[in-house]
Amino acid sequence: MSALISVQDLSIGFASDTVVQGVSFELHAGQCLALVGESGSGKSVTARSLLGLSGGSVAAKRLSVLGSDGRKLSDRQWRAIRGRQVAMVLQDALMSLDPLRPVGREITDALPHLRSRAERRRRAEAILGEVGMDDPARRAKQRSPELSGGMRQRALIAQALVNDPLVVIADEATTALDAQLTALVLEQLRAIKESGRAVLMISHDLAQVAQLADRIAVMRAGRIVETGPAARVLSDPQHEYTRTLLRAVPSGVPRFTPLSVTERHLPVERAEPSGTPALVATNLGKSFSGHQAVDSVSFDVPRGQTLGIVGESGSGKTTTARLVLGLQRPDSGSVSLLGEHFAPRRESARRALRQGLGAIYQNPLGSFDPRYTAGALLADALSRGRTRRVAGYRAQVSGLLEQVELDPGLIDQYPSQLSGGQRQRLAIARALAPQPAVLVLDEPVSALDVSIQATILDLLDRIQLETGTSYLFISHDLSVIEHMSDTVAVMHRGRFVETGPTAKVFGDPQHQYTRRLLTALPRFR
Repeated sequence: MSALISVQDLSIGFASDTVVQGVSFELHAGQCLALVGESGSGKSVTARSLLGLSGGSVAAKRLSVLGSDGRKLSDRQWRAIRGRQVAMVLQDALMSLDPLRPVGREITDALPHLRSRAERRRRAEAILGEVGMDDPARRAKQRSPELSGGMRQRALIAQALVNDPLVVIADEATTALDAQLTALVLEQLRAIKESGRAVLMISHDLAQVAQLADRIAVMRAGRIVETGPAARVLSDPQHEYTRTLLRAVPSGVPRFTPLSVTERHLPVERAEPSGTPALVATNLGKSFSGHQAVDSVSFDVPRGQTLGIVGESGSGKTTTARLVLGLQRPDSGSVSLLGEHFAPRRESARRALRQGLGAIYQNPLGSFDPRYTAGALLADALSRGRTRRVAGYRAQVSGLLEQVELDPGLIDQYPSQLSGGQRQRLAIARALAPQPAVLVLDEPVSALDVSIQATILDLLDRIQLETGTSYLFISHDLSVIEHMSDTVAVMHRGRFVETGPTAKVFGDPQHQYTRRLLTALPRFR
């Protein structure tokens, strides 16, 4: 049987820079091929070439898309294929959806053959229901800013599937989703494959790849360095780079065991927690328009320890973080920092305590002022907002950059000039500048590929061991939470339904919701 997609010796260049070189693969009906590799390896631009959207100069001995020669297709011919026969699910739903239009309209725009407005509406609602969106009729009328990150991603998936394409390209399609929704999306992609269509999966999550892929192609620096059946590549990798990627996956790796090849060992001695906990939350509650987002949440974080909070999208994790940080006022309950009352309290009254509490977010670029260099951002943090001039703080700024394993030569670079991993390291450095006792980390690695994620997690481990900083670590990624946390709190519909030592919660879950989450957790070790 001929391949739906057949690529031989593909090269893609931008000006004088060749970003993909000598790439060859085939994708057959009923098959999933996974392209894996770190950011910048050429995965996405390779996939986009199958839609005529690479943006660069494309050369190949063969570029066959559903029997058509992609080297000779006109823009009009590509448009007849794109979205209808070959569809793509993108990662960044916030940027990919028009914030001014209802998501139902975004989906029905891909249905030119349906003329009836009612028929188009019914199809949009049906496909939203198929991808797990609650109350599809209401969600179809909402705009993307009204939806959670997970809901936006499901809307993008619905948009790609609405025409029943023969080939679906899933480019990091589950990055923003929790374990249960990820399992749902993987099931949908598996159903596509089993229906005789094909899936090209691009992912940095090798545990997810193991659940779906028939074959794996490992990309590095624009080339495929290893390819083969998924079971063989994952169990007996032949290339050193593949082995590095597999080592970086946190699933099943014990606490303080290094994930990255650059981190040979971590300090193992660790002081036992004593005295007043670094952070205490008591009966926190918060509602929005009658919806109880956080309900009677209590916890404490001992000094030098990590509490992980895990739960599905919309469970109340980020609202809890905002209450702890004093960014929102709780309707009930209180927060104490180092034994001092922190919230609810006037900002002027708690300003002196602020330096004891830092935060690191999922999207560091969005939290940086793009007008300031890395040095200026750190000088601002060191001076507590009094100046952004580096001159008086150069030694301290250089020390912070070195602490997070960044070259002090980046001091004059702007955030937009840094890679994703470098930006996240800069965000960590900024959070560490006031020497906080507690860091609140809200999805700090969910947007990073597996190798960069590994270096950041190792860095956070090292900082905690060396400084005794306490972490409130929030993530939908159960593997990351398991690897990074001393204790775990499982959050569901605004409440903690189970808490306890990490090994106990993951090894012997007591609550039905926890068991459901863990059942959805993909593993390959």
